[in-house]
Amino acid sequence: MARVRPFKAFRPTPNKVHLVASRSYVTYSEWQLRDKLENNPFTFIHIINPDYNEVQPSEPASEERFQKVRQRYEEFIDEEFFVQDDQPSYYIYRQSKHNLDCIGVISVVHADDYRNGTIKIHEQTLSAREELFANYLDATNFNAEPTLMSHEDLPEVNAFYQEVMQRPCEYDYMTTDRVEHQFWLIDDPKEVAFLTEAFSRIDSLYIADGHHRSASSVLLAERRRAQASTEDELGSDYFMSYMIPASALVIHGYHRLVRDLNGLQPEEFVSAISALAKVTPLQEKEQLPKVGTIDMYVHERWYRLDFSDQIDLSTPDSAWLTSHILKPILGIGDLRSDSRIAFEPETSGIETLASMVDDGRFSCAFILHPVPFDQLKMVSDLNQCMPPKSTWIEPKLRSGLTIYDFSDQYS
Repeated sequence: MARVRPFKAFRPTPNKVHLVASRSYVTYSEWQLRDKLENNPFTFIHIINPDYNEVQPSEPASEERFQKVRQRYEEFIDEEFFVQDDQPSYYIYRQSKHNLDCIGVISVVHADDYRNGTIKIHEQTLSAREELFANYLDATNFNAEPTLMSHEDLPEVNAFYQEVMQRPCEYDYMTTDRVEHQFWLIDDPKEVAFLTEAFSRIDSLYIADGHHRSASSVLLAERRRAQASTEDELGSDYFMSYMIPASALVIHGYHRLVRDLNGLQPEEFVSAISALAKVTPLQEKEQLPKVGTIDMYVHERWYRLDFSDQIDLSTPDSAWLTSHILKPILGIGDLRSDSRIAFEPETSGIETLASMVDDGRFSCAFILHPVPFDQLKMVSDLNQCMPPKSTWIEPKLRSGLTIYDFSDQYS
C-alpha cells in the first residue's frame, strides 16, 4: 500500500505566487531566461541560477553551485517571498485550459515504495544523472518540483476534489501559456486524515513524469538512511509528488524526426518498410485510428504503417518503431544520444513536423498514437520500459509552487 503523507510546504505568498513559480528551467530559451532574471526579482529561476550576475560564475554541476542554490533559497525565505505552513498539509492543485482540466494533490511519498514496486516506472534512468541529482538534493536539501504520479480513480477522493473546488482558492492565477492555476490548502485534521487513509488503499502509483527526480530522491534517501543514527523517519525518506487520478492524466503522442535515410532513396526506404508492415499511401494526413498504426511523412508524401497484428498492449508503438525501423533500417542505435533523431510532442502540430521535413532539416517524420494509460500501466506492471520520449504528458508542473524542505519535517 502507498505511504502518502502531508508536509509543511514552503510556498510563495499569494501576492507573489504568479511571479515566483516557474516552468522547468530547461524549457526556457536563453533570451527568456535572461528576461526573467533581469526583470523579475521574485522568479524561482533566481534560486536555481544563483550567480547569474557574477563575473566568474561557478560551474553548473559543482558543489559550489549547489551550495549557492541553497543560500539563495534561504534568502527568499528571509525576504518572506516564501513562508512555511505551520502544520503538515495536503495541497490540492488544479490546472485548466481549453483542452486540459487536471486536479490532484501535492503530497510526499515514501522512497521505500519506489524500491518495493508500489511506485512503478515505465522509463529507465541514467545512473550518472541519478548521482548528479542526488548530489544536488544533498546540498540543497529540498524538492522544488514534484514528480507527477497517477493512480486508479478513487471515487470518494474525486468527490472531495469537487467539493473543495467550491471553496475560495488560496491561489488563483493565469500564466502566459493560458493555463489557469488554482490551489487549495488542506490542513483540517479530519480532511488530512481522510486523504491519508484513502491514499493508503492505493496498490500502485505510476510515475508519469519525473523518473530522474524520483530515482535521485530515492538514492539520497538510501544514503542518509545508511548514515542515520536513529530509526525515526527522516525528511529525506520522502519526496514530493503531485498525484492525479488516471482519468485526469493527459497523454499526447511523442513524434520522431530523422535527419537522413541512412543512404537509402525514399522509394527504397518505403519498400523496406513494406516488408515489415502494411503500408498505405494517404492522399492527406488523417487522424491515426488506433494503437498499432504510425503515420510517416517522407518526400512530400504521407504513408500509414499498420502493424497492429504484430503487437499487444505490452508493446508500445514506439518500441515497434525502434526495433523494426529506427535501428535495423536507419541505423539509429541509442535514441538518447544519436544526433540523427529528434523528438517533437504532439502539441507542436503536424504541420510543424511536415514543414521541418519539407525544408530539408529532416528527411522523415513518424507520427505516433498517444500511449493509452492502460498501456502505460501494463508496461509498468510488467517491469518493462518504453523507449525514451514515448509520452508527452500534461499537466506540466511548476517549480517553486510548493517546496518540500527535508529539514525538521518529521522530527
